[in-house]
Amino acid sequence: MAKAELAKLMETPPAPGQHTVAYMCHEFIKEQRAYIAAHDPEARAVSTIDDYEASLTRFIIPVFGHMHPDSVTKNHIAKYLKDGRATRRVRANRDRAALSGAYKFGLGEGLAQANPCIGVPRNMERARTRKVSIAEFNDFLEHARSKGGSAYLVALIGCTVALTGRRRAEILHLTKSALQPEGFKVKDSKTKFNEPERHYLIAWSDLLHQVIAEVAAIKRRVSSIYLFATLDGTPYVDAGFKCLWNRLMHSYAPGGTKDAKWFTAHDLRALYVSEMKHQERDPNTHRQEKTMNRVYDRRELIKVTPLA
Repeated sequence: MAKAELAKLMETPPAPGQHTVAYMCHEFIKEQRAYIAAHDPEARAVSTIDDYEASLTRFIIPVFGHMHPDSVTKNHIAKYLKDGRATRRVRANRDRAALSGAYKFGLGEGLAQANPCIGVPRNMERARTRKVSIAEFNDFLEHARSKGGSAYLVALIGCTVALTGRRRAEILHLTKSALQPEGFKVKDSKTKFNEPERHYLIAWSDLLHQVIAEVAAIKRRVSSIYLFATLDGTPYVDAGFKCLWNRLMHSYAPGGTKDAKWFTAHDLRALYVSEMKHQERDPNTHRQEKTMNRVYDRRELIKVTPLA
């Protein structure tokens, strides 16, 4: 039923000129990019806007883009979320959040009279439970090493996430100048412009030194200021990384996402948190500990100390 309704939406006659959801979405992203460049307190985190732009251009605009903003109803949003439950439950929620942000912008610009996303419940999300063991990851790393080139590089990016617990966005744009004798410093990618900057100093370990040395040893056609540069010297964009990661994972786990060997790059951050908590060490990954515990702590056995 939901798919049929969405198909009908795409047959709706387009709204004229600027009176479309597509125009509103593009202008919303344009304004946010300007805020980011100006360090405006209204700016959202760069990683958030990158994700919003991907949602709006790839998923929202093909369905709702031709419509007038006031023609989109709560029923349409609810049907969109329902349609996505089977295969893209979480992604559909992200799309809804991006569209809601565009409507908030549209209200201020006189492009919309109301935000149809408000009051529509999100899809229920289940936290991932896949716990990657160190032995599993080492096996995967050997597989990637045998392939070499960009396949091995994306695996080493994943390895750096697993060793440091930092977000992939913070690792992908790490420059060589960030490497210092005491370690390397990364900026919290979730910091908003109205918040004080937050940096993490990642102390060196023997294994981390080894990983970074292997990254530097990968031959590239063009020299780069970036540590994890592509073979052409440019930093990886997240979409490019995901594409290469999935290609590598398909060669490692041919059965796809149903294969017991399959894991996501994001699961490696959970590996870090789970191992650190197991060793009774502070992972230092999130400002809100409850988020870290709910999403990333995947220990199957938790030690309990008796009172006496």
